[in-house]
Amino acid sequence: MLGSLRALLFSLALPAALLLMPSAAMAMDDDSPVVSLRHSPWLALRFEQDGKEVLLRRGEALKSSVQLKKRPFTIVLPVRGEDDTYWITAWSEASIFEKIINKPQPVLDMPLFFQPGTSMADSRAGSGRLMLSEQGHHFLNGIRLGPDLDRHTFHVSSVLDTDLDGERRDRPIQKVDGPIYLVAWFDENDDQEINYGEYEYLVLNFR
Repeated sequence: MLGSLRALLFSLALPAALLLMPSAAMAMDDDSPVVSLRHSPWLALRFEQDGKEVLLRRGEALKSSVQLKKRPFTIVLPVRGEDDTYWITAWSEASIFEKIINKPQPVLDMPLFFQPGTSMADSRAGSGRLMLSEQGHHFLNGIRLGPDLDRHTFHVSSVLDTDLDGERRDRPIQKVDGPIYLVAWFDENDDQEINYGEYEYLVLNFR
């Protein structure tokens, strides 16, 4: 009789104990969920690699990130009109994100990398090179957005940066560790001012 009573009490206590124990599922619920995006939240930029679309991760405010393989990739930019122009600056540090303030910035108040005369020279139709500089930008328009009228693209297969000796070097993307930080701008109302909603930040991570 006593043995049966003990067995009954144990069977009643076990479910309660299991409810109090932390489980793997409960631990996963405590983690912040990752919000994936097909395109960046402000300029609707997309990334493609190996013929497939790569999802982005939504970050804080104007920032999003993407996880890429150390292989060539393509940034796909929306077609908005007949004379679209995108400005993109790439750098090895997130400090470039601090150069833009959240209010209209006329030309003279723009960060140095977006001021007139700071576009970086490349071949007429683009060379697949992403140039890293906190003092210049890629000026993407016309055929530099690719040969197809209905699709704007910026293909990246190498990175031009500066080594420890101050020498410029052009490395294949397979040799790049990253991350790389981008500031992208599209002057939507063509007023030569950086307005909120016309720019955003992207972090490129590589694995």
